[in-house]
This record gives sequence, structure tokens and C-alpha cells, in this order.
Amino acid sequence: MRDYRFCVALRRADGALDEPVHEELITAEDGTSAIALAKAIDVDMLRLRANAVYLVDPQGYVVWSLRLADVSDVSA
Repeated sequence: MRDYRFCVALRRADGALDEPVHEELITAEDGTSAIALAKAIDVDMLRLRANAVYLVDPQGYVVWSLRLADVSDVSA
């Protein structure tokens, strides 16, 4: 089993990510299993003022990500 970091952050218009506003540790057998677990996490993106989620593998690489393209006022 390996540990993956599930991160929630604000993705700026230029594509840059701010520091995560929320993180959770996911322990999974492999990347596919970790992604499935990440997809099941319920996150209140508006409350966190974030528009992106991503999963970081044990080596520090982003292995999966999603963003809310239509949230324009999360940084207000």
C-alpha cells in the first residue's frame, strides 16, 4: 500500500495553482485505486474557495486532476 495526497486548491486563470486549501491522505494499492478513492471524496469547493482537485503520488507527481471551469468568482 502507498500513500497519495488528495489536494484541493485554487487554479488561477494563468493555470498556476495556489497552495492547497485542503489535503487528505489516501492509502491505496496503486494509482488506479487511489484515483477511484479520490473521485469518491465529497468536497465543498465553493466553501473552500477552490476550483481544482489533484492527486499526488508517493514520488511527488500529479497523477490525476480535475478543475471547475465555470467557477469565476472563487477568489473574490
